[in-house]
Amino acid sequence: MNILPRLIFGSLLGLAFFCALFMGSCSTAPSKDDRTSFLTEARQGKDYFTKTIPGLNDQLKSSAGYAVFPGIGKWGILFGGGEYGRGAVFAPDGTQIGWAAMNNPSIGLQVGGQGMQMIIVFETQKVLEEFKANTMAGSASGTAVGGDSGVTGVAKYTNGVIVYVGAHKGLMAGGSVGLQMFKYISVEDANSIYK
Repeated sequence: MNILPRLIFGSLLGLAFFCALFMGSCSTAPSKDDRTSFLTEARQGKDYFTKTIPGLNDQLKSSAGYAVFPGIGKWGILFGGGEYGRGAVFAPDGTQIGWAAMNNPSIGLQVGGQGMQMIIVFETQKVLEEFKANTMAGSASGTAVGGDSGVTGVAKYTNGVIVYVGAHKGLMAGGSVGLQMFKYISVEDANSIYK
């Protein structure tokens, strides 16, 4: 018997198990112990964007809701590059309604520094419900935010959403964000599922 096919099959099976284990550990909501500090970071992220973009606060209040991703980190080990991050989803009045996760192997955003943060604004209740049902499709342009980015005011909606991105350090360039790569879970469901 040829041992090479067995070795290849065993290697592929091991890789598939490792990938499933890695992806399974990336839950949509942070653990209960981390939620308070995460919400603090999310609110600080929102403050960063509202201080940097004139008119954004009013845009958030007139939206159907928004999601703040305070830290999106590169995970690029298994799939040759990509982004993973968690976010908190808020109603226009700032009340948290859920959690979100982004897992996108080709987000298309360029970071010239260490990590990035993002805020997604939902134009209508219909678009927010699509996000909550995990049925969004298409893409939206990411509007770069930062000291030298040239953002002078709020952006226009694309496919019912606006995406603002900013680098933690360094400069940020815009790009395209695949809307199908986001997952949502309500606060209530997260409290019962993720202990």
